[in-house]
Amino acid sequence: MSVPAQFLFTEVQPVRCVEIKVPVVVEAVEVQAVIDNHVTLPELAIKIDKIIASVRDLQGTPVFVDETQSGDIVLIPYGDTQREVMVKKVIIKGTLHKQIFYVNKNNEVRHTSEDIPFTKMVDLKQPRRVMNKSDVFAQFHSIDVDINWELTRPSRLHQTAVIILTAKVVEDRQIFVQTCPRPRECPPGNRLRDGGLEIWADATHPVFWGASNVAQTTTVHSGSFAAELGRLNPLLPASLFQMVTNGIVGGRQYRLTFWTKEDVLGQGVSNFSLTAEVVFFDEAGVQIGIGAQSLTGQSIPDTAYTQVQFVTPRTDDNVASAMVRFSYTPAAGNCNTAKIDDVVLECVPLTV
Repeated sequence: MSVPAQFLFTEVQPVRCVEIKVPVVVEAVEVQAVIDNHVTLPELAIKIDKIIASVRDLQGTPVFVDETQSGDIVLIPYGDTQREVMVKKVIIKGTLHKQIFYVNKNNEVRHTSEDIPFTKMVDLKQPRRVMNKSDVFAQFHSIDVDINWELTRPSRLHQTAVIILTAKVVEDRQIFVQTCPRPRECPPGNRLRDGGLEIWADATHPVFWGASNVAQTTTVHSGSFAAELGRLNPLLPASLFQMVTNGIVGGRQYRLTFWTKEDVLGQGVSNFSLTAEVVFFDEAGVQIGIGAQSLTGQSIPDTAYTQVQFVTPRTDDNVASAMVRFSYTPAAGNCNTAKIDDVVLECVPLTV
């Protein structure tokens, strides 16, 4: 078995790659070892009932060589890590363990055991180059033992065992592999932190939201607090936003729900727009999608909160994060502001 072919492949789309360490089979060889021995039984025997044999403590030691410029192959001294090396042989060591059951002169079945160390050196079909000899080792598969015996004398047992196994020379290599993202389920619940806008550092800074020209208000849809956009100066733009990374999955739609109310100030001139957006980004922070809905000041009631809801287009498969953003844009003469409360961003499950 030869080293797997290596090649370059250029993806037309960005892909995710991870570095992993995997065992690569350099070559597999079949090993056959014959062990012939005599053993003296503890007592006289009439016959051998059975012998159960197994192989224990298998070890494989690769033998490394280097090919010189002249074409000669030389053995690599132990500890030499500077040369490009090849594996030429494998030295296999192990122990043949035998359980011998015999019948004595009293017609009783007795038992004895023995352990026979063995060594076998096998050549690879041809020397195989490796990247780092400290990462090369041997694996053993399909181990089988066939044993024949002859009771030459009542206390003398002759045995011939044939051990057959497959030895694989393996090298641990660090490689990069392309990973396919596992399809992720649409997570339930609100993806936003503090969607009710209850937690504030001070009167103008909600803890989990970014804010500009925003103030805390106690005129709420629910809870204790809400956010009022344009409160510091109704003639300047205002924004309220939050980045979301937890639970944003690709290939889904998202539903944004919020409650809003107009606040009449000064001369009561309502000349502003309120835009709600869900902006999607990939891992590099590049915008790859958006869903939005805009309201005029005249369409927002000033007597009570009203619910606004919209669903975004289906997101790109590469989406990694989203930003919920409310933008307050005043025009000439505007006096009024817009309140926001109970904001919910939910993933919409795919329909069959």
